[in-house]
Amino acid sequence: MLKTGVVQVVAKGTDVAFVIDDNAPFDVVAPELKDYLAKQSGLWSKGDITMNVGQRMLVREELAQLKSIIEANSGLRVTRFWFSPESLDNGELKIEAKPPTTVAPAKPPAQPPAHNELVLPEAQPETSDASISAVESIIESLKSRQNKNGTRNRNITEALFIKSTFRSGESLRHHGDVVVLADVNPGAEIRADGDIVVVGSLKGWVHAGASGDNKAVIIALELPSSRFQIGKYTGVAPVNARRQPKSSASGPRIAYVRSRSIHVAPFAGRFARYNKGVPYDG
Repeated sequence: MLKTGVVQVVAKGTDVAFVIDDNAPFDVVAPELKDYLAKQSGLWSKGDITMNVGQRMLVREELAQLKSIIEANSGLRVTRFWFSPESLDNGELKIEAKPPTTVAPAKPPAQPPAHNELVLPEAQPETSDASISAVESIIESLKSRQNKNGTRNRNITEALFIKSTFRSGESLRHHGDVVVLADVNPGAEIRADGDIVVVGSLKGWVHAGASGDNKAVIIALELPSSRFQIGKYTGVAPVNARRQPKSSASGPRIAYVRSRSIHVAPFAGRFARYNKGVPYDG
């Protein structure tokens, strides 16, 4: 989850939702939303999102302005507005679905929207970004790995691609794999139930396999971070690894769990070949 001011971004699987503070004045929300999109322009270059607007569901003019701000300042399309059921508790927000028609339609009618949703026209699917193809070979090698029961195979669409630098103070929680096409700076945090791939320098704190998957891995073009976690195991770089010159540690690195501890080795493309990595004992 990314959080900044009046905007929270929640990712679950391939779904991304913007949560807008419904207590903040709209003249505060609008400029902060513009500022967030400007600072994260590389992150939101394309895709479809939903918006949790809370009490603002009652003010259609504000919904139109929120949609306009997001689509004018990013490559995103707003496909649905909704509010949490808790918004009904105060008795002010009442939106009812239309009753079903009594005339038999020629075709089966589409399922009516829930009482807490406002559905917008669906956008046409977007083509994949060219930058994604640059790391497909790494991702495909990860997806080819599996345990004895074959449960390690995942679909590539479960990966969340981040296209801008993760800065200090930013955090993300994702229920699949995470691929960062930039650096992860000190003070930034990423938790993923699957693998974490950083096509840049990993200097922040990351936790792969956060839901307990000890077979998850961390891959980075540069891995100067001295502390990270995979499943239930915490890795801390040995003193000699921390003092190692950058030139001697060039090339992609992979962190994985073996013999109940985290090991780090040069990334070679196939998980089964890793057996002589440097132990990072927590």
